[in-house]
Amino acid sequence: MCRRHYPLHHGCEDLRDGIKSNPDDDTDISIISISRDDVSPDEVYTGSVVITDSHGNWGTDDYVLRYVAITDDTLRLTVSYAGGCEPHEFTLVTSGTFLESSPVRLAISVAHNANDDLCEAYPTEVYHFELAAIKALYQEVYQQDAGTIILLLENAPNGQLVYQFAV
Repeated sequence: MCRRHYPLHHGCEDLRDGIKSNPDDDTDISIISISRDDVSPDEVYTGSVVITDSHGNWGTDDYVLRYVAITDDTLRLTVSYAGGCEPHEFTLVTSGTFLESSPVRLAISVAHNANDDLCEAYPTEVYHFELAAIKALYQEVYQQDAGTIILLLENAPNGQLVYQFAV
């Protein structure tokens, strides 16, 4: 049974059988295909972006990354996770240290804080992360208004993420 006590939810059916929540796990995985057309605008969450050199704890709870894309200055993710009774928080975290190559590369990770949610539904949700802070950091470091950054996101299901921007 799906029990959610916060707004803007969808996909609460229990889908955990056959889904791999740990990427190092060798169990079978079933992928739920979700396109942009499957999610209405009122079902999109906004995640935080943190640029830091410290090892803060933004969350280490399991989730499955289903879809990743960059549109304009927004990173869009579709994630699934166990829960459904507490609000979950997703944070995009980076050290802000560019790896020199052409184009430059930047390691990013998605932290998940489930807020001790013990429910057994398996929601799938869409999160948007505004990349303006990463763009501003690039412009400050390289003194260029336009640029390209390869975002290195562990377990990205559709390969390399290319973030291009202009003035």
